[in-house]
Amino acid sequence: MKRIILIVSGLLLTGIIACKKSFLTAESRSAVDTEFVFSSTGEAFGALVGCYDLWRTSNGGMFYDIDAVGSDAETHPEAYDAQLRHIPEGLYASEIALDYASSLNMWGNMYKIANRANMILEAIAKKEEYKAAVAQNKPNDWTQMYGEAAVFRAFVYHNLIRYFGDVPYTQQVITSTKQTDTAQLVSRDLIYDGELASLAKVAPLMYKLGESGINAERFSQTFAYGLAGKMAMYAGGYGLRRTNFDYSPVTFTQLGSEKWEAKYVRRTDYKKYYELAKTYLKAAMDNAASAYLITTDSRGAGYNNPFQMNFQYNMNLVVSPESLFEIGETQAQFSERPYAFGRPSNGGSANSYPNKAYGQSRMHPSFYYGDYDPKDLRRDVTVAVTANSGTCSEVLIDFTPGSRDKGGLANNKWDESRMPNPYTLSQRQAGVNWTMMRMADVILLLSEAYAELGDEGAAKTELTKVRARAFASADQAGKVTAYIGGLSGDALKEAILQERKLEFAGEGYRREDLIRNGKLPQKIKELRDAQIAMVNDLKNKNYHVFANGNEIPGYIYTKSVNVASLGMTKMLTTQNTVAETDATYPVRFPGWRGNSDAWSQFTASSGNRNLAIQGLFKFIDSTSAEGLALKANGYKVTPWGSNIVANEPQYTSNIFKGYPDAYYTAGVPPRYLFPIPTESITKSTVVTNGYGFK
Repeated sequence: MKRIILIVSGLLLTGIIACKKSFLTAESRSAVDTEFVFSSTGEAFGALVGCYDLWRTSNGGMFYDIDAVGSDAETHPEAYDAQLRHIPEGLYASEIALDYASSLNMWGNMYKIANRANMILEAIAKKEEYKAAVAQNKPNDWTQMYGEAAVFRAFVYHNLIRYFGDVPYTQQVITSTKQTDTAQLVSRDLIYDGELASLAKVAPLMYKLGESGINAERFSQTFAYGLAGKMAMYAGGYGLRRTNFDYSPVTFTQLGSEKWEAKYVRRTDYKKYYELAKTYLKAAMDNAASAYLITTDSRGAGYNNPFQMNFQYNMNLVVSPESLFEIGETQAQFSERPYAFGRPSNGGSANSYPNKAYGQSRMHPSFYYGDYDPKDLRRDVTVAVTANSGTCSEVLIDFTPGSRDKGGLANNKWDESRMPNPYTLSQRQAGVNWTMMRMADVILLLSEAYAELGDEGAAKTELTKVRARAFASADQAGKVTAYIGGLSGDALKEAILQERKLEFAGEGYRREDLIRNGKLPQKIKELRDAQIAMVNDLKNKNYHVFANGNEIPGYIYTKSVNVASLGMTKMLTTQNTVAETDATYPVRFPGWRGNSDAWSQFTASSGNRNLAIQGLFKFIDSTSAEGLALKANGYKVTPWGSNIVANEPQYTSNIFKGYPDAYYTAGVPPRYLFPIPTESITKSTVVTNGYGFK
């Protein structure tokens, strides 16, 4: 009989047999000879490898459904009604089943990992070699693995809180269902306090990145401090809290009204967590060892984009020096980058150039046109306007809802065309790692903590580090020094959040940044207003001008060309630096597109494989002299913003459909959490769902 509240297992270390609904039957630990498993560091590491492998497959569904698509920067490609996942992404215009597939899988696997971690912690704590290292305050392989297990448990509960709110919590090993019979929901405050204390204990006795063979595919001291800093920011941030749950003695500052038996609040003593965040984030930077923010491009003339270089490491299938933790992938193994979170491709499922890439990760047009400074080196790296055809050529992306070359502007940070050794045998097997924390994240979180604590000078110093690499040397004075120098108070805090939006678009941070800063409702309203204004102007004038001066036109001009005839190479992987008057400008701008000439080993490299584009950022009337000249030169008038107008609800009323303008006016809290699965509810007399769920 499965009477489970937490998802538990007694085996956990050497093998698991899952049963219906991915719930596990608890078994006695006598089924495992733990003394043998932990007889050597090599055997013990085998237990940790099982955690890493389960982690690799556990939270991708929720990232796919929610994190990478549900913000004022990021969105999905399909029509709203085409996918059930758009309901929770859009804050519940209607209800979903309690056993929503992605959240059910996440819930189950997170508790599996937590219990494995507790078993590893308990076993290693008995080792004399571990005890001696702790007594000497000197890291060894045992303290490193103990720390890794502690990081797994902390990371698990951080994610459970992000998606479900208050959840069952234990730091003890679960070996019997008897232990779960009276389990109950625990305040996230107690969970964060417990796990932050654990991380503070284990981090000093872990290896830094680069020490003893530890790279960013394993948890390190560097990452442990970074995770602790991020968790502290969440602990002190705004969140949706139940009104039928006792959080005492904690008190809150509330935003707006109550609904869903919930309120949107922050602890009144939140600054103590920002102080903790500052301490831990500084420790991550002080103990970065081999990790660093990439600020120069070492690839030679023409590349000139250190921001893009970070993602090129990913596509080269090597760990980036900017990464604090990457989920390891290998080719011929299921992986979502770049299939879901990269530049799309119309290729087939196998032996295409490149294979099919669905393109789940999309960007709002108002973000692309309205948020990025035209000089920002991150824009073209982040957002793609063309897709791969699947036959080693490029095609224009269409704003019509769909997938691959349809569905609107796509994530450009990963692209199989930029892989020196692309994997063509099958889709979803490129082998690109999932970066879960990089140094820019730590730096900007630290900047945010400083700003909230009133140390504006330090906040600006950290903000400058990240913003400076986004602009060429000629633009530093105006776009970095003067811009940051003029900031203070709330404007500085907003600028830091905006920098995170520009830096991490497509990486799944923005939604959570807005939630914990209490700004999700405001930014939903601003996004919808911006897109409605854009659609109205496209209807009435055939173009719309954003506040930064960028224009989105109703149509643009395109022509298929062969860049070889222009004497060009490496257009896919080098930064555009030519003037608008240059003959190569239409194929160089926007940058970081095209297809790899190295793929001639798979298919012919001749022919008009590239797309020349004119008028992407300014409206050119087709009856004007300029428009007539372009058509005479072989350019075709091609729908662009007009396809947004043709699919107006996709870009206006269906954005966050569960949070209409009336909710914003009334101060209704954003309902962004997920229901606890039915197995955990029906088998318990004390665990109940909140937030309006059954």
